[in-house]
Amino acid sequence: MFENLALENILEGLLLCDKNLNLKYINQEAQSLIGYSEKQIKKMEFKNVFGQKIFDEIILCIKNQSPKILRDIFLEDKFSNEINVHIFINPTVFVSDKKTEFEFVLIQLFNLEGRNVLYKQNKFDDEEKIMSQLFHGLAHEIKNPLAGIKGAAQIINSTNVKKDEIIECSKIIESESERLSKLVNTFKYLQPSNKDSFEIVNIGEAIKDSIKICELDNKNKSISLTFETFTESLNIKANKELLKIVFINLIKNAYDSIPNEGNITVRTKINKKYKLNKKNFIIIQIIDNGKGISETDIKKLFKPFFTTKKSGQGIGLFISQKIINKFDGYIEAVCINKETIFTVYLPEN
Repeated sequence: MFENLALENILEGLLLCDKNLNLKYINQEAQSLIGYSEKQIKKMEFKNVFGQKIFDEIILCIKNQSPKILRDIFLEDKFSNEINVHIFINPTVFVSDKKTEFEFVLIQLFNLEGRNVLYKQNKFDDEEKIMSQLFHGLAHEIKNPLAGIKGAAQIINSTNVKKDEIIECSKIIESESERLSKLVNTFKYLQPSNKDSFEIVNIGEAIKDSIKICELDNKNKSISLTFETFTESLNIKANKELLKIVFINLIKNAYDSIPNEGNITVRTKINKKYKLNKKNFIIIQIIDNGKGISETDIKKLFKPFFTTKKSGQGIGLFISQKIINKFDGYIEAVCINKETIFTVYLPEN
């Protein structure tokens, strides 16, 4: 009962035939994809169900007793409607008394169009959630400096205003305008990039440039920063300035997490065991022993406008993730034994 219920409701077409290609079972999804009912198929010659070419492939699989996948096949029903599928042909072997003989063939149909629609719908839903968070946060972040500018302007326009008050209000207007400008400029990094404009970038050089900038900004802190690399020739195809924005942001965050004294390690290595888009992983880790991040906050780090800092805008990590995504990589974060580790994965050029 439960087996039949499951087979009839899975999003995959299933046909089971005997060794003479007589149909023994077909589920509802397969009937929908082929465009014929079970009764109609049983009355047809099997080669007319899928066409001569696919029929020949099935016969070959039976003869060789070996499975095969036919990719991107277009099936045509009685109304000449086409649907894109993968077909998996799997001869099932029955073993008895040490004698092996072919008994059944299982044919599975994977509806690519249905899965693509489902994938796109989920993708659109995820993007809609992100954009909703983005616009909600952006409205909030714009509203705050605008309120400051409006309040300062009202004071300047009021009667009996003193000169020192005008100067103070002018400073507020200037600083809040600068804050708005930086916020708006940040979003240009979300624009699609032309990959043809990417260049070969040496990861080590980009990291060293970023470290110099961060060390100058934090020279009053007693923080030791160590850069460890196992090779100087780690290259990727990217935009160097965008990469530096990511590394500066991650290293700066490490500095900010350490109140006074501590250690930061920036480490690069290559992983040849696993591939990213058929290329070796380049791994860049930024490790600090600062105040750490809670497990709850770790899950929210890359969401727009989420921040654990009192003065933070919550844009940096969101933008950093999007930049690394442009180069076919990604960033993840963990907190282990009071150490916060940000890991950047990028495909080697």
